[in-house]
Amino acid sequence: MIKFQEEGKSEEEILRTIYTWGTQADIAAALSISVRRVKYLSKKYELKKNDKYRVVKRCMNCGEQTHISNFDTIFVDGIPKTNLLCCWSCKREYNKQKYMNKVIEEHWEQERIKREIGTKEDEIEGLRALLK
Repeated sequence: MIKFQEEGKSEEEILRTIYTWGTQADIAAALSISVRRVKYLSKKYELKKNDKYRVVKRCMNCGEQTHISNFDTIFVDGIPKTNLLCCWSCKREYNKQKYMNKVIEEHWEQERIKREIGTKEDEIEGLRALLK
């Protein structure tokens, strides 16, 4: 801070440029001052908090605007597609539907096998009756 002031920059200009770095805790650590001091200076110079952590995006699936941290990459054929972002709730619904389809498919397969076993047993019973 003192180095920048020697170059002729005011405290306000310095803080305005530094405020784009990250959170108040990051700024306090970089300047080796307390967070309370950073908060005081931000109120003094009417600086807004950095908005890069408050980014919202629109989900491609449901169309809702949610925080960027609620998004996850979509995997198409095992390859992550980072440009296709889907919110967690949509991805959860997708995985739930996928699981339900898998369970239904397994039950369908089990029922089909049971029916085939039943028909084969009926055929065996008919053949045994013919042998007697």
